[in-house]
Amino acid sequence: MRNWEIRARSRFCSSCDQPFEIGQTYLSILDFRELEPQRKDYCVRCWKERGLAASPFDFAQDLRKEGAGKAYWQSHFKRLTTPAEKEVIKKDVIERLLDRYIRSEEESHINLCYILALLEERKKVLIPRETMIDEEGRKIIVYEHAATGATYLIRDPQLSLTEVETVQKQVKELIEQEKEPASSSDREGNEETAAK
Repeated sequence: MRNWEIRARSRFCSSCDQPFEIGQTYLSILDFRELEPQRKDYCVRCWKERGLAASPFDFAQDLRKEGAGKAYWQSHFKRLTTPAEKEVIKKDVIERLLDRYIRSEEESHINLCYILALLEERKKVLIPRETMIDEEGRKIIVYEHAATGATYLIRDPQLSLTEVETVQKQVKELIEQEKEPASSSDREGNEETAAK
């Protein structure tokens, strides 16, 4: 399985179409049995009515028994950022790099995305929601973006300490490269202002 970025949490229950209220508990399921993973969000009532389980923890037990290709988590609904607000919020360098490499299947990019996701987790930008094992026995971490609710599936490449150091150097180089254009354009703007 490769890394994925999946749509953000819904503002409505996938079953009854009722909007979620701020602070309301909702449950999310990621289904991996399709070509691309599908996410559905349910209110607690619909979760129970659909017979998914009395609680998400019971559901997790059922999934592990079945070996089904699904992941789940429970959370509390927060106000989603509107598209206009998203435009105003500039993504930091690490988030931009993660977005750039997330869909790549190159082994070096999978390693890179793993380290970038850990950095974003440390800053509490990405919240780990579930850990699962894919059909090939590889560990996958399901992250949810704290501000946007987007879901990221990040493969854990089980890096050795030497490999981690190599990828960290690569991350530092990419961050410096990403910052350079902004720095040079800032300098050019300052030089133009000084010349006037």
